[in-house]
Amino acid sequence: MDDHITAYPLCWPPGKPRTNSRSYGRFGTRNERGWGSNNITLHQATSRVLEAIDKFTRPGHRFRAKNVIISTDLQLRLDGLPRSDQKAPEDPGVAVYFELDGKQRCIPCDHYTKIEQNLAAVAAVVEALRTIERHGSEMFEAAFTGFTALPDPSAIAVPHWRSILETESTDLDEVKRAYRVAASASHPDKGGDSEQFRLVQEAWAQARLELDS
Repeated sequence: MDDHITAYPLCWPPGKPRTNSRSYGRFGTRNERGWGSNNITLHQATSRVLEAIDKFTRPGHRFRAKNVIISTDLQLRLDGLPRSDQKAPEDPGVAVYFELDGKQRCIPCDHYTKIEQNLAAVAAVVEALRTIERHGSEMFEAAFTGFTALPDPSAIAVPHWRSILETESTDLDEVKRAYRVAASASHPDKGGDSEQFRLVQEAWAQARLELDS
């Protein structure tokens, strides 16, 4: 797995467009009677993704579970998975990276307003791909087109966070104020550009890591 892929902050795959208008997800919990009405939790959604990917396993070790990275803007538990007891970040996007048959795959989703709903959607996609796989390897690989052969994120030039946030300050509070100004100006709901908004979010995450250490 590429060393540049991070579980935190969100490492969105290069070249994948972001969703401009998100909707409210309705993935629920499962029980012995089928689907329940309660909204899925972060822990349940994370488990569902890992379980769905794990079902790809066959004799011959075609899938390695240790190489799964669930990338979000949620800070991590000690095991590297997103932690539940924290405020939801502004960016609900998720990107799930894993290796299958020696190829690096990534299934991203930011269609919904909550991280747990986007994770549940990724799990549903994985389950659908497993269904397609039963009809033949050629159809399976065709369905996986777009989820593989990702470019190295480090190969794409990204401006330094100071350039994006337009500040030279070393004070985290001042940088946070600059971030809020940039986030407001670039927010898609306020007429901004979704790609620029993503860059602002990543710049703020980088600034926190650098200045809050």
